[in-house]
Parts: sequence; C-alpha cells; structure tokens
Amino acid sequence: MALRAGIDPGYLRYFERSPNASLSAGTLQLVALALDTTPLALLGGEVDRPPGHGRAGRHPALETLTTDQCNAHLAAGGVGRVVFSSPRGPVALPVNFEFTEGEVIFSTDESKAATIEKELVGFEADRVDEAMSEGWSVVVTGHARRIDDPEELQRLGSLDLQAWAGGDRHSLIGIKPEELTGRVIVHHSDPDQD
Repeated sequence: MALRAGIDPGYLRYFERSPNASLSAGTLQLVALALDTTPLALLGGEVDRPPGHGRAGRHPALETLTTDQCNAHLAAGGVGRVVFSSPRGPVALPVNFEFTEGEVIFSTDESKAATIEKELVGFEADRVDEAMSEGWSVVVTGHARRIDDPEELQRLGSLDLQAWAGGDRHSLIGIKPEELTGRVIVHHSDPDQD
C-alpha cells in the first residue's frame, strides 16, 4: 500500500503500530486514494451512513459461493435478518444469530416465535466492506422450529444470543437450511495490466 500511496513504508509501519500517531491531511489523502476511498471514510465519518452506498471496484465480479463457503460465513455469527410472513405482510427482523450443528439459531420474543414456528422462513446474513468494494451475502430458506427440549436448551445456553435491544427475548428458534445460497463480490485484475 505504501508503494501505491507513494509514501515511505517505514512511516506507514510506524503509523500502523502507533495508536496515537496521526497522519497529515496530505498523507491521509494519499492513503485514501491508494485504498480507493475517502479521507472521511478512513476517519470513520461515514459510520452512520447505511451500508451499500459505496462505489463498485474497478473490475467487480459477482460469484456464487459453495455450500462450504456459505457455512463458513454463517459460522462467524453476528447479526442477520429473518424474513417471514405476518398478517400485515412480509417482515424482515434483525436478530443476533449463531450457526451451530448446521442450523441458524436465534432468540426472539414469544409473539414472534409463535408467528414463525413451523413456517417456511428466509434468513439472510451479509458483510459489506465499502473501503475495499467487497462483500458477501448468504441466504437460508427453511422451516423455523421452536427449540424447547431441555437438553437442547442447555446445550445452546452457551451461545452468545444477547439481543442488543434487550427485553424478554428468550424463545429460541432454529432454522435448518433446506436451501442455502450465497454470493460474493470479487475483483479481477485489469486485463490490460496482465
């Protein structure tokens, strides 16, 4: 990156290892150009902006993920969205989830659990890196099941399913993938530079 930015590699190493170091405005601009982003983005000024407003990379390609790759992305856990039908229409509900023993597990409140148990639902997880113009998305389709077996509840009790919003969300739901698909944005080199 130092070569792309036109700065001394030693200085860049110093900056990476020194949390209190600050780049000059000119050097920050060079680093942003090398990363194909903006100084504002590097400083975190776009952190409140909804994801997906970035620019495409120079030679993006949308490729299909294998089942193993989809499972690996899900295994990281985090925040995903469960999509289901309700009396008012389709609902996409953000949830903290874990992926264990081939099943998406999340905790929700009793009313939502009652609405979705035994129903065919969708589940989506993704990551977007706007600075690198990269990202992936995994979609699970399957029937939601309420987890109420005491032994299974005890086994799953160690999962990190604490809801950010707090409240009484103690109904565990599992979704075993009946269909699993995923896509990733990758960048290919410029054919003129090969």
